[in-house]
Amino acid sequence: MRDQDLARIWRRNNGYVGKGGVVVLKGSVVGGWVNRLRDPEHWEPGCIAVEEDGTMHKSIGGNFRDGAKIWRKFWRKI
Repeated sequence: MRDQDLARIWRRNNGYVGKGGVVVLKGSVVGGWVNRLRDPEHWEPGCIAVEEDGTMHKSIGGNFRDGAKIWRKFWRKI
């Protein structure tokens, strides 16, 4: 299943449709929701954050102990 689909299903099942923010995935598991994309150091490198419109960001740099360095946008739904 695509990351955008997992995030959309999670939003629907947990009452986050229309609330904006991002759903953060680690592999195919939802790690949580935050109201805005921030604090990459709180997430491991390789996590995917999916905005409500389908825009995705990946946590990169850093390490598993100290967390990622930045979020980098890599896809936007048209």
